[in-house]
Amino acid sequence: MLVFKGIAVIVLACICSFVISQGLGSSKSCIKGPLHKPKPSPEGKDYVECLAWKKNTCCYANLTRELLENEVLGLYNWTYDVCGKISDKCRRYILQEECFYQCEPNVVKWIAPSNDTFVNVPICASYCNAWFDACKNDMTCALNWLTDYDRNPDSGLNQCAVNRTCMTFADMYQNGAGLCNQMWGDAFRYETSSNCMVMNFDQKRPNPNRKVTPS
Repeated sequence: MLVFKGIAVIVLACICSFVISQGLGSSKSCIKGPLHKPKPSPEGKDYVECLAWKKNTCCYANLTRELLENEVLGLYNWTYDVCGKISDKCRRYILQEECFYQCEPNVVKWIAPSNDTFVNVPICASYCNAWFDACKNDMTCALNWLTDYDRNPDSGLNQCAVNRTCMTFADMYQNGAGLCNQMWGDAFRYETSSNCMVMNFDQKRPNPNRKVTPS
């Protein structure tokens, strides 16, 4: 009976440890994107962009160098400036979304069946609203940036689809909820509770996204 109790205590401790680690988002692997690490780890001085994740990241240092120098042009032959030059403050939010996709380890809890992306990750309403406010006067011709662009037959760059015209983010998305729920398809959802993630945070503090759990 004493042995059984000892085993029970050990099992209970293991279960509690597992539950706590899940609740805190102790992710041991990354989504299986083409540019992702197998599992998160710290990076050194060559890690020059997406700095919030430097201490525990799913992206390699050379990717951050590419993002710093060329944004996503070299990764996907893709430009943010389809409808004219995007403002610096809006551009920063869009680039942070790329950092979040490539570097954030805790999104693995919302991994899609394809394993290379995620679905319905809850993004804090305050973050979505700030993103919308930064971009509301900028121009876009795509509601869903993943599917609504065409490719230029010569350069291969993304361009407006033939049936699309440029309009402001304010007209396209209406508000922060519209932006987060639609700009990247079903990757994100606008979340009003405190159980939500952000796409940037103080690198001197622990990653707040580790505490977020699927509802």
